[in-house]
Amino acid sequence: MLPPLSEKELHRLADLLNTYGNDYSVLNLAELNGFFTALASSPTTVTPEHWLPAVAGGKVPKFKKPAHEEAYVALMLRYANQVAEELSGNVDQFEPLFEESEDDQGTVIVMEEWCFGYMRGTQIAGWGALPAEQDQLLKAISLHGLEDNFELLDQLSVEDIQAYVPQVIEAARQLYRFHRLVG
Repeated sequence: MLPPLSEKELHRLADLLNTYGNDYSVLNLAELNGFFTALASSPTTVTPEHWLPAVAGGKVPKFKKPAHEEAYVALMLRYANQVAEELSGNVDQFEPLFEESEDDQGTVIVMEEWCFGYMRGTQIAGWGALPAEQDQLLKAISLHGLEDNFELLDQLSVEDIQAYVPQVIEAARQLYRFHRLVG
C-alpha cells in the first residue's frame, strides 16, 4: 500500500497537469479525482497504458525534462491508487474532491470539473448500458459533466445546483458499490 500524496505532492501533480495540459486534457485535481473515481468504480480494469494518454488529452506529453516525466507518471499512479483505496476502504465515507468558490452567500461547491472527469473515466473504461436505477445515478453525475447539459444547467440557480451535491456524492458511492457487487 502506497502512502497518500502529501500536500506538496498534490501541488506538484496539479502543476504538472497545468504545465503539460492542453484543450483536451485533464487540467486540475478535481477533474483527475473524478476520472480516477470512475476508473476505480468501473466494471473493467483500465491499465495506465490506456488511461495515461487519456489524462493528457490523447497522447502522453513531450516533457521538458526526464524528471518531469518521472514525477508525472509516479504521482499519477499513486493518486489513482489513492482514490481506489479511498473507495474500497470505506465507500460510505468517500468524498469527491470538488472545487469550491466564494460568492455573496459564502462557499459554493463546484462539481463541474469532477463530473467531467468522472464522465471521461466512464468513456475510457467503456462503460456499457446500466440497469435503470444505476443509469439514473449516472445521469445525476452526467448532468454536471457533459457539455450537452450546459443549457439546462444555465437555467438552474446556485441553490438548485448546490442541492445536487449530495446526490452526486451518493451516485458515485452507489455506482462503485454496484460494480463491485456485479463485477
